[in-house]
Amino acid sequence: MRTLLTFGEFSRLTHVSVKALRHYQDVGLLSPAEVDRSSGYRFYAAAQAPAAQLIRRFRDMDMPLDQIRAVMAASDREARDRLIVAHLQRMERQLEQTQATLSSLRELLAGGGPARRVELRTLTPTAALTVTQQVDWDGAEAWLRDALSDLRGQLAECGAVRSGCDGALYSERFFEAHIGEVTAFIPIAGTAPGASALAGGPVAVSVHRGCFSQLDRVYAGLGTFVAERQIGVSGPIRENYEVSFLDTVDDGGLVTEVCWPTTPN
Repeated sequence: MRTLLTFGEFSRLTHVSVKALRHYQDVGLLSPAEVDRSSGYRFYAAAQAPAAQLIRRFRDMDMPLDQIRAVMAASDREARDRLIVAHLQRMERQLEQTQATLSSLRELLAGGGPARRVELRTLTPTAALTVTQQVDWDGAEAWLRDALSDLRGQLAECGAVRSGCDGALYSERFFEAHIGEVTAFIPIAGTAPGASALAGGPVAVSVHRGCFSQLDRVYAGLGTFVAERQIGVSGPIRENYEVSFLDTVDDGGLVTEVCWPTTPN
């Protein structure tokens, strides 16, 4: 005979709150073993305790409920472990970003940080494989990763010759409204089916080494340089990814060249 427990008893047994248990039932993650037809009371089996404790531990790791559901429903141990490892890797990336943000915050509070070298340059117009879309600020990095990956596939298929590193153009509205037009591109020599013209022109350039979350420091220094000299003009800001996140597993190894449009030198 199964040992059945009330909501409160099961909560005390598993350290999962009654509110959480009700929510897990609502989303189909952990349902009571039995429901009394006359009273509507719900009962859990003692054998469900390990499942409830697993869910609680996954939630302690900030795993979303849909991923927990996938882990619990995994057909075998190998599939389950892949899902768990993928989440742990996401947590590690978040930790790295948090540590980088903390380091930057300390620099800002101390009023320090490395001086940013700015170079005035004229970019040469070139043909490029491009994809353009209205992109939300918070989803920009994921969109860019997918877009550049697709463009690399297109480059391989059409047989064009790359003439520069991956890059992107960010419209003024993207910064002002946190949603706007972004163009991912790969410059090519000559032309290719579906290629577009990538405009050139004078720019002020500064280089950032490290993760995307710290790019604002370069933008601040570069924008100040341009404003103080009154040489800024309207137009998209260009980023050239000399070392792209598609080519490294370490965000700290990224190298991004930021190009701010200016008046002719």
